[in-house]
Amino acid sequence: MSFTQQVESGSNVPAPAATAIWPQVSVIVPVFNGATVIGNCLSALLNQDYPGPPAELIVVNNHSTDDTAAVLERYRARIVICSESERGSSPARNTGIRRASHEFVAFTDADCVPRPNWLKELVTVALAEPDAAFVGGGIKALRPTNAIGEFAESLFDHRKAILESKPPYIITANLLARRADLLRFGLFNSAYPRGQDTEMAWRAYFFHGARFAFADRAVVEHVNSASFVELIHKGFQHGRGSARLWQDFQDQLGSTPRKRARQTKAFKDAWRETLALIPKPWQRENRLKSDPHRLDPFYSAYFRLARHLAFIYYTYRPGA
Repeated sequence: MSFTQQVESGSNVPAPAATAIWPQVSVIVPVFNGATVIGNCLSALLNQDYPGPPAELIVVNNHSTDDTAAVLERYRARIVICSESERGSSPARNTGIRRASHEFVAFTDADCVPRPNWLKELVTVALAEPDAAFVGGGIKALRPTNAIGEFAESLFDHRKAILESKPPYIITANLLARRADLLRFGLFNSAYPRGQDTEMAWRAYFFHGARFAFADRAVVEHVNSASFVELIHKGFQHGRGSARLWQDFQDQLGSTPRKRARQTKAFKDAWRETLALIPKPWQRENRLKSDPHRLDPFYSAYFRLARHLAFIYYTYRPGA
């Protein structure tokens, strides 16, 4: 039984023995205008409960124009600070990978707060699943947040992405890989404005036969979208990246972007969930108001509608 299967069945999976050699890890954090969040992220990374040598913490400042550089200076003695002038998370992460000194490379984002056992749990799974090119962990909403922020947690379901999606994909907010594999796969594609992690995963999966594993106990907490406007904007971003993915991998996916663009399910679901919000005399209104997740289907439908509209737009205007 593999590590992932043991996690699925609820079995206890032991960490490497205390006498085992825990590898040193390079942790890469790209940041763009993250002055308000990067401090919490770095504090969490610098206080990891990791049995091995301290991680090499590489922060790549992606041409920030706020006070990010000043915040990073306060940590200079304990981190490696790099700069990347080309805008985008892919160039920033690639700079970090090239700078990394160790076999294992972990990724998280500036607006994430890894739990104390995060790195230990990622490495535990990587050592137990040596054939896995990517090990991903759970992504939870950073509390306190509101109903939209809690709903947005479902958009970062890394377990489903790795174990259930066909083809599988990864989320770089919580990821571990071997540096040699990343170089072999060709690093992140800087031409992608969004969906770079999925493009990397699909490229590795389709052309290199990459395997994936999920670390159930390796969790980061993420600052989620907390307004409906932000949620819709996130949907448009996902749709733009998805259009490019379907264009580049249509042979492997067995369908064309334009065929997918003609689907109408997103429109029907949004209309149905809108109608569902209209009060009905026979409903128990008090019970509905007491349910904190009563609007989740509505949020989901409109996120998917925004994603689909962006998919249509960028499918028919790929250069936009």
